[in-house]
This record gives sequence, structure tokens and C-alpha cells, in this order.
Amino acid sequence: MLGSLLDAPEPRAEAGVGLGVWRMETARFGDHELELGAGWLDEAERERASSYVRAELQRAYVLAHAAARLVVGATTDTPPEKVVWGRHACPRCGEPHGRPRAEGAPVEFSLSHTPGQVLIAVADVPVGVDVERHPDDPVALAGLLHPRETDEISAAAHGTLDGGRATVRFTRAWSRTEAYLKGIGIGLGRDPHLDYLGTDDAPGRTIGPWVVRDVAVPEGYGAAVAVLG
Repeated sequence: MLGSLLDAPEPRAEAGVGLGVWRMETARFGDHELELGAGWLDEAERERASSYVRAELQRAYVLAHAAARLVVGATTDTPPEKVVWGRHACPRCGEPHGRPRAEGAPVEFSLSHTPGQVLIAVADVPVGVDVERHPDDPVALAGLLHPRETDEISAAAHGTLDGGRATVRFTRAWSRTEAYLKGIGIGLGRDPHLDYLGTDDAPGRTIGPWVVRDVAVPEGYGAAVAVLG
């Protein structure tokens, strides 16, 4: 848990690789820390933040990027406002719009935000992370996912699987899929229905050389981290 922007966190290792995952609840951060974090952002980040119409989305974006600067900077002894973002080459076309990276940092990182929650992962291998708030209508969105996942969500919605926990199943599958796609560096440039990550409560699974695991988050959310194993 990242409880403040005023203190640099200590990186930690998990699962046998150099992996640290930090979660923050945006409601715990006051206006002072929001203003502090906003001052660390570069021009592109400030422009993106101002493009959000809804205040809760703008707040989540600012806190997520400020926290990423704090966490990544802590691994390289760099002040958060001095962290410089870049991009890896896209694995599909080679252009510089793949996974985000920090210039000069010997670590990989990923961040995700949704109203109320932020997740940040730092690792010594490629990594992707995603956190999602439960949708109002998971069945309407289920068709975006792998056909087997769509069927599982539909069965849950009709009470023939899991007592109707369709929303939880959708959020599991979507967060796992997006974490994986962010990790490989393509994001939603690859159709989410191509990869099966499942909707069950198994805490982890593998897809090719990647390990995808759920991340514990409060009720009403789902989250996952994908690490190149």
C-alpha cells in the first residue's frame, strides 16, 4: 500500500523475481498531496490530465503518474520530478509506442488507474498491471473478451455458474487480459478476444512465457499483474 507522496517507498521482491506492486486509494490523498504530485508532472502529463472532463478521472490520473514517478525514482535515487518517461519499441511495428519506460532506469514499470484506485508495478523484467472498477453491465461488455470468457460470464449472469457473479468474473478476465497486453507492449492494439485468461478465481495462470496473477484490491474492483517469467 502506498499511503503518501511525502515518503519514498521501499521496493520489495515477490514471486522469485524483482517485482514490487503498490496500491493506493485516491480518497486517502488530500489536496496538498494532489497539488504536490501535479507539480512533478511534465508538460505532456499535464496536458493529458487537463483533458479529463470528470474530476475523479483527472484526480486518479494525476495521483497515478505522481506515484509512478515516486516509486520509479526510488529505485534509481532520482527525485520524482526528474524522472523522464520514454517508450520501448512496439513489438509489432518497431515504432517507439510500446511499453512505457523511465530513461536511464534499469527497471521496467507499469501503472494503471481507475476512479478510486491506482496500481503501480516495478520489476527487473517486462511487466504489465491493470486495475478496473466493476462495470454496471458486464454482459454487454463480455463480447470484447475471449469467446470462452464470454460464455462463462453469460452463464454466471443467468445463474448457472457461480451464483450470478458475472460482474466479478468480467473484471477478473478484463484486468488479467489488459495486464498481459500492457506487459507485451501492444495494449489494446491486440484484440482482447484472442487470449484466454479465464474468469475463475484461480490466483494465477501462465500464457506463453508470461505469468499472470490477480492482485488483492477492495470490493468493487479487480486487478492483475503480468510478468515475463
